Amino acid sequence: MNYNPYAGPNAPQPPSYYGNGAQPPQPPQVWRYYLGYAISMAVLYLLVAVVGVVIASSGTFMAPEPGQPPMPAGLFVVVGVVLGIPFLAAPFLPKAPWAWIYHIVLISVGMTSVCCMPISIPLLIFWLKPETKAFFGRA
Repeated sequence: MNYNPYAGPNAPQPPSYYGNGAQPPQPPQVWRYYLGYAISMAVLYLLVAVVGVVIASSGTFMAPEPGQPPMPAGLFVVVGVVLGIPFLAAPFLPKAPWAWIYHIVLISVGMTSVCCMPISIPLLIFWLKPETKAFFGRA
């Protein structure tokens, strides 16, 4: 239990979710938005992998401009799979302190793209709130 030296002897103590396996009764509001984000990113990256397979099976390569070396299709497959699997696993992870860090890393991956920044920056702001940390046992 947390000790607060400034509280009176009969002051209510905040609940502690760390270590005893208890969870808040309701998930924080940001959890729903995070699930949508993680599923959307998983679909996006797995589509990138499928595009790489299609390009590789057709035998054509993408050249950015004439005279430049082509981009191998295998790069699409590798990037799509390497980034798609962690996003796909995210909704199924336990609500543990290490999972909060895992999810914040995935939010940070979205911040590397200008297209995803309008979603990932507010998501990160709300992810750092105490109720989200408490939901994952980091209170």
